[in-house]
Amino acid sequence: MHGFSCHYGGDEFLAVVKLADDAEAKRVFDDLQEEVKHMASIQGLPVVPQLVTSAVRLDMAEGDLTAQLRIAEEKIYHQKRDLDGEMRENNFFVDKVTGLPNTNYFHSFASSYLKSCLEKGDQPAVVLINISNMQAYNNRYGFEKGDQLLSRIAQILQKFFADGVLVRFAEDNFLLATDAPDLLKSLEEAAAEVNKVTDASIRAGVYRYKDASEGLMTAVDKAKRALRYLNNNRAVVCQVYNQEVKQEFERRGYVLENFQKALDEGWIRPYFQLESRSLTGRICGAEALARWVDPKYGVLGPGFFIEVLEEAHLVHKLDLAIIRQVCAMLARRREEQQPLVPISVNLSRVDFQVCNIYAEIEKIRRYFNLPASLLKIEILESTVTSKPQELRQAIANFHASGYEVWMDDFGSGYSNFNNLDEYDFDLLKIDMVFLRDFGSRSKAKTLISIVVDMAKKLGLHTLCEGVETQEQADFLREIGCERQQGYLFSKPISEEEFLVKLAAGKLEDPASNSYYDKVSQVNVLFDPMIDRGSQQTVGIKLPICILEKGEDAFVRFSFMNESYRQTLRDVGYKVDGWEAEANQEYPFKQVILELMGESRQKPGPVSRIYDFRGKQYLLEVRYLAHDQKSQRDAFVYTFEGLAK
Repeated sequence: MHGFSCHYGGDEFLAVVKLADDAEAKRVFDDLQEEVKHMASIQGLPVVPQLVTSAVRLDMAEGDLTAQLRIAEEKIYHQKRDLDGEMRENNFFVDKVTGLPNTNYFHSFASSYLKSCLEKGDQPAVVLINISNMQAYNNRYGFEKGDQLLSRIAQILQKFFADGVLVRFAEDNFLLATDAPDLLKSLEEAAAEVNKVTDASIRAGVYRYKDASEGLMTAVDKAKRALRYLNNNRAVVCQVYNQEVKQEFERRGYVLENFQKALDEGWIRPYFQLESRSLTGRICGAEALARWVDPKYGVLGPGFFIEVLEEAHLVHKLDLAIIRQVCAMLARRREEQQPLVPISVNLSRVDFQVCNIYAEIEKIRRYFNLPASLLKIEILESTVTSKPQELRQAIANFHASGYEVWMDDFGSGYSNFNNLDEYDFDLLKIDMVFLRDFGSRSKAKTLISIVVDMAKKLGLHTLCEGVETQEQADFLREIGCERQQGYLFSKPISEEEFLVKLAAGKLEDPASNSYYDKVSQVNVLFDPMIDRGSQQTVGIKLPICILEKGEDAFVRFSFMNESYRQTLRDVGYKVDGWEAEANQEYPFKQVILELMGESRQKPGPVSRIYDFRGKQYLLEVRYLAHDQKSQRDAFVYTFEGLAK
């Protein structure tokens, strides 16, 4: 081979040689590739062979066949030389955590790689790979463990995609340019291995790159859209960008373009989902959920617009608009002396970043002259990691003004139990994931019982979401979960439907909320005569009952656990008729009334040995609360047989 070569400019070299035929051109080209790799290895530079890309153009010039070769540089090919002409080390293209190339490298060389794939007739793709719940993983295990996880996943991905351009893109994302023929299968196999060897999972958005004129970041953006389209569908590993994805993101554009108009025109409204008190079966509250009632698309759920507005830092306008409408409705009902219940409202983590959300809510509440007890503030568990100091201060401010602050969706991801200690929440809202496949998951009941037991020992109230069957509702009542929410009681409904249900339903008087909160706080999963901080085994067999007495002498049995009901059956009483019979059993009722009277005067339980049908029992009663509205008192009562 005869000819010459020189540095052509930038990342290009020019080689002009006399070639006998096409076969020799191909051989020369291969030799030059190998030379590039060899020179890189001598300089100690990392070599990714598939990135030595070329475009061979064969021209006829003065009767000689010549070839011009454009060779893309490797990760760190040439750098500025110092005055002595020595090469200085530079990590501009390397991700320090995983050892992979970084985004600088992707921007510099991925386009050339994709174009070369197209020229060879391959079908390349750009893939965005995300590690699910990486932030929660870091919170749980620490950032050092998080970096180790990133490195391990990088190694797995490298194994499956050695012939592609794989880089650490940002935080918990990897970017891949590849011409792998069975790409989707390889992604699923990689995801399976990640699940097998780590505590994490990955998902991917795929964009098939077909046009060399398309910008690289446009392709990346389409892969990102495909990934986002998966949303919370954990059953699917990867999504290819297609017409459905395109239409979905056209709608996202519609959201941003029409958001302010939607606020002005009243398209964004609260829908309400009822909450039931387990102890009484009465409606004790409702959650306000944002809905976009659009003239073009109809009723849009929060999954359609919340994430878009969060990314655009506009979601606080949405949340405040919902709160304003809720307060207006409550104020109107209150002025008309119509039935009402407290409403819980949702705040986004972005709300705490872009404004003083506490001050904004206070301004609205004071304008409508409402007591803070009618609004409950719901904060997603994931919010606590975004602005911890600001969140603590906001919670303190809310409490000082009389609001309750609830932790929403507990258990939906990597739940950090330290959050229950570090943040002063009033209620733990148990995510519906615990009730999923309730009938077939043998451990579901145990898990929910443990969460309820833990919450009560920490002084937290409890509400379980996603209740759909009477079996679930009965179980939650049995273990003492205080409130329930789900389709068994109502789906999210418009304000008009909600007001009809309020007029027709059995409502808990808001003035009695604090009374029932105290009564429901009794932990029926351990001995209620012992302080809540004491450790007990979940699922205690002690017969437990909650009693109520008004101004008359009639004793109402508001709650009986299964141990109490079984004891009644064992001695020949019918559970349904026990309340009437107990009020006629003179010696028994007399003792119970005396214990109630005594317990009103003491901070702890009072007891009495009672002889019933020749057997002695230890009866214990502890005073719980007084309801000023109805002038009734609540007590917890237990008994156990004594050995002779």
